Amino acid sequence: GSAALHMAYVACGRLSGFWEIGLNSWDLAAGSLLVSESGGQVTDMLGSPYELGVRNVVATNGAIHGQLVDELKKVEAAG
Repeated sequence: GSAALHMAYVACGRLSGFWEIGLNSWDLAAGSLLVSESGGQVTDMLGSPYELGVRNVVATNGAIHGQLVDELKKVEAAG
């Protein structure tokens, strides 16, 4: 799958959230902009703001972001 496409789905409301590990900046940059501009939120798996060095990402509509990050931390989804 395409991280940019999944993030576009978050931005337009088709998905409430998306997470993935081991990505590169070229996988995330465009999708991150779409989510942010649509009012959503993009962070790393620990909830720190997105920046180009992030490889493990969480993108949501914003409303569920804290809950999704907390659940991912519980199951140690990033390793």
